[in-house]
Parts: sequence; structure tokens; C-alpha cells
Amino acid sequence: MNIKLQDEIKYITKGVIVFDVILMIILLITSTFSKNMLLGIIFGSIIGLLNFRLLAITIEKAVDMPVNKAQIYTASRYVLRMTIVGIVLIVSAKAPYLSIVGVAVGLLSPKFVILAKKLLIDKLKRKEA
Repeated sequence: MNIKLQDEIKYITKGVIVFDVILMIILLITSTFSKNMLLGIIFGSIIGLLNFRLLAITIEKAVDMPVNKAQIYTASRYVLRMTIVGIVLIVSAKAPYLSIVGVAVGLLSPKFVILAKKLLIDKLKRKEA
């Protein structure tokens, strides 16, 4: 895997950990913290990060393929990733020890981190210029 891509995955992983810790602190302050929510967020974040890594691998492989093969490959990998997300949400809905809201937030945590990074870095770069 490309070094720059690996660094970006590590950066997002660290960001998700920080996001989860901040989220737990907010839940503690608002007295809405529970073991189910904690487990849900951790489970969702792990699957979200694995999903993000699968996306990175898919993109890296698809770049070297011919257009037709790349389209089929990326579409099949998309279906695989969404199937994984669906299974995770079904498991979390049926499991009494997981909060489905926590799992959903955890699944979306890489997206939140990427958006926050984009917004904050762009804002800081504009102030410097």
C-alpha cells in the first residue's frame, strides 16, 4: 500500500479514537453514558475503520485496472461494504448489549473525522493566508 495512503489511514484512525473519547466525555457530562452505548460506539468505530480501509484498498487497486474492470470491481466492493454495514446494524439491533445508536455513530465516525479535518484545516489555512 502507498505510504501516503497508509499515513492517511493512521491519521483517520487516531482521529476516530480522539472523536470517540470526546464523545464519551460528552456522554458522561450529559449523564447519558451507558455500557451499551460504549460498546456500540467501540464496535461501530472498529467496523467503520475497517470499512474505510477496505475503501482505500479498493481505490488503490481500481486505479491500475482498465475502466470496465474498475467499474465492476468498485461496484462489487461497494456492495460488499454496504452488506457488512447492514449486517453490523442488524446484529446491533438484535444484541441487547449494544446500542444501535452507538453503533451507527461509530460507523459514521471516520466520516465525521474526515469532515472535521477538512473544515478545520481549511479554516486554519485561510487564516494564515
